Amino acid sequence: MEEFKLDLIAQLFNPDELIKEVSAWALFQFNQDEYHKNARRLGDFTRRELDDLILHARKMTRFEKILFFQKISVFEAIPGLTLSYLADISDEIRMREAHTLVLDERSNAFFYVIVSGTVQLYQRGEEAVSFTQGQFIGEMLALPNFVNTNVLIAQTDVVILKFNKEQFYELLADNVMLADKISEYI
Repeated sequence: MEEFKLDLIAQLFNPDELIKEVSAWALFQFNQDEYHKNARRLGDFTRRELDDLILHARKMTRFEKILFFQKISVFEAIPGLTLSYLADISDEIRMREAHTLVLDERSNAFFYVIVSGTVQLYQRGEEAVSFTQGQFIGEMLALPNFVNTNVLIAQTDVVILKFNKEQFYELLADNVMLADKISEYI
């Protein structure tokens, strides 16, 4: 067991964020004191990031994102390694009920996937469509932009994953299977 603990501690310093997060989680489950003692060695920023994931569950871990992606039909049969790249380029947004996310920019630079909850899309002040868990919000937001043209309003507490379009397209260019699945979905 001591050797296993030492392996987990060593992996806390792995540059791969997925490995670091899984190791931190496993070490915390195995021995909380060892987690706290060794997480301090990572520096304040990294320790806070891991604490937000492991202790406070304020954000999804990369592993949780991969598990979520596997449940979405558009990513069915996509290898976990490819989904880990997708997890790496995603940012999490949490919204409370009735909070808004304005999607108006000169050109919307993001795609969104609803992890949990429900949002209502309003376009030019008109209710357009609702989105729920696993649904993709993308290019249909390309209407001519005016102030607050496209607004998402949380109908419940919501967790959304946001992807930079350029990074997403780069990932598609490197992964033919993923590109095929996305083109089928669209």
